[in-house]
Amino acid sequence: MSLDQVEAKMRMKLMDLSGLGARVKFIVDGQGTLLLDGKAIPPSLSREDGEAETTITMTEENLIKLLEGELNPTIAYTLGKLKVQGSMGYALKLSSMLEE
Repeated sequence: MSLDQVEAKMRMKLMDLSGLGARVKFIVDGQGTLLLDGKAIPPSLSREDGEAETTITMTEENLIKLLEGELNPTIAYTLGKLKVQGSMGYALKLSSMLEE
């Protein structure tokens, strides 16, 4: 799956992320960067490499599993499949919003 396909899956979930109140950068190993602006109304997604309160690094495969509900974010973090830099609070909030 390409970064374009990952981006399309994330765009389908954007409205579910209203109220996040933070910018979250996803670094997809070997593919690129996606920046989720949860401060914007409505939330937006771009490939910019801008400032973010939280940065999440993971493989494309694991990000797809996360977005499809096949990978629990807490378990992924515990197993080292997902790395978080910055605010863990926003990462946890994003996690709970994705699980709904």
